[in-house]
Amino acid sequence: MYKNQLKNEIKSIIRESLREMSLRNHVRKIVSEEVNRLFESKAINEAGEGEGEGNANIKRKAVMNLLKDDKYDHAYLAYQLWHPKDDNEKDTYRSLFSKKATGKPDNDGAVRSFTDDEITKLYELIRNK
Repeated sequence: MYKNQLKNEIKSIIRESLREMSLRNHVRKIVSEEVNRLFESKAINEAGEGEGEGNANIKRKAVMNLLKDDKYDHAYLAYQLWHPKDDNEKDTYRSLFSKKATGKPDNDGAVRSFTDDEITKLYELIRNK
């Protein structure tokens, strides 16, 4: 009888520990997501403030960092940026956008980058999303 009571008590302790661990993991995930959202928001807001060349660099860094996040659909952004007329242009623009966003060189070794106007448009698209 004593053995069964001890078993039940151990099961109860384990069950409670697992529940607490699950709750902690859930809270950690929520806090992590919120912190990331706040950092993104702060980066976007800081990029939008100020004027001059320094602001352009801040905006460029913010946009390039945000493009690393999978939640931003590169195809959608490419289409909004360049407005392709047909499927062939869509493929071309999607590829070009990817190369500019990742910094990977072309077949000829040239590294593409977004112009200041493109960065400004992307900044507005991401900010309004």
